[in-house]
Amino acid sequence: MIRQILIICLMLIPFFSLFLRIPTVETESVTAMANTVGLTVILSGVNVWLSMTFAWWLLWTESRWRNALEWLVFLPLFIPMLATLFGLYLILAESGLIGTYVGVMISLLVVTLPYSIRLASNGMAVIGRPLLEQARLLPFKRRILFVLFPLFSRTMRTIALFTTVILLSQFALIQLIGAGLIPTVTTELYQSYAGNNRNLALSNTWMLILIPVLIYFLLSVMSRWTVRILKGRLQ
Repeated sequence: MIRQILIICLMLIPFFSLFLRIPTVETESVTAMANTVGLTVILSGVNVWLSMTFAWWLLWTESRWRNALEWLVFLPLFIPMLATLFGLYLILAESGLIGTYVGVMISLLVVTLPYSIRLASNGMAVIGRPLLEQARLLPFKRRILFVLFPLFSRTMRTIALFTTVILLSQFALIQLIGAGLIPTVTTELYQSYAGNNRNLALSNTWMLILIPVLIYFLLSVMSRWTVRILKGRLQ
């Protein structure tokens, strides 16, 4: 019991200081919150769609290019983030996408998609091909609604949450690709700490904590509610 209490205390040390001051929402942080929530929702949805699609393709494809494509997709996992960041900057600068929402979305997608595909691929490997093979006989919409979504709702939820956490931790990427024109909670947090604005820094820190918690709670409720409805239709 003492070990468990010690572990919990060590994990909660970074959060003790948050309760020493009352957070306040300032007007300059509203745009940053809106951008953060918008990027999170769009990026999570695109990650779930692309990762599940590619993992399904990996599961059933017997092409000789399969291993090469899989290796290329997972390559960013083994490359330092700074190398990826500056490589993206050079490509997006040539395309004129620096300082745009599209450029930031592409860069965040490149960073998060390999992890999402790995999660989706592992989830399908756990379910196994024999069970999923029966789903291939169903029409596309019924396959998605009545088989894939109930089986992989937790995997999708994990992908969305993991994408959210990575997005909220990317300061250098958003600041560089966005050219300082796209404020988010993360960029505002660094600037408020640098400017010694403790109230704004505390508010943004709370946002970094509450956004993933709220998203996970909402996704859990929506997932359970949807699966319950689908089960009712099948009975």
